[in-house]
Amino acid sequence: MATACAHAESRLTCIECSKPICSQCMVQCPVGFRCKTCVGSSNKSQGPSLRMVSIKTFAICAAMGFGAAWLMPFIGLPYISCFIWFFIGVYAGQHLAKIIDYRLRGSAIRIIVFGILLGMSLSPIGVQLTGLFVEAVASLASGGSDFFGALLNIAFFLWVPIAFVAGVLRSAA
Repeated sequence: MATACAHAESRLTCIECSKPICSQCMVQCPVGFRCKTCVGSSNKSQGPSLRMVSIKTFAICAAMGFGAAWLMPFIGLPYISCFIWFFIGVYAGQHLAKIIDYRLRGSAIRIIVFGILLGMSLSPIGVQLTGLFVEAVASLASGGSDFFGALLNIAFFLWVPIAFVAGVLRSAA
């Protein structure tokens, strides 16, 4: 049965709108032929841009780092808090993995780490870490032998945030 297209008669129809299409109007798709109006309308609704997905992921990671850094002093068990925060990071990373878009691919790790570090640096932990660095520089400038003790304090201070970031990356990236 021949049907009329705007250009010529054809037996083909669009798989979406069932309008008749000729060889000039048809667009071949993986599942059949579509008309140019249906192909044009499907290209417009592809979701948020990659930049918006990156910004959303960065904001979520910064909020997660900020919240975790506020809670870290309350779970200050010696030697055990690293393990606790690693598993809290794994749990947070599992939920973050559901949010992260597959289009981020290789840049996801960078976005996650910078977001968490920015969030942590805006919390009291960032202020404490800055104080420890100032103490280390002051002991180095005074020529005292306490410089290595100050560096050791910084290393012990950073174990818990590093364990949290490692836990998040373990699940999310």
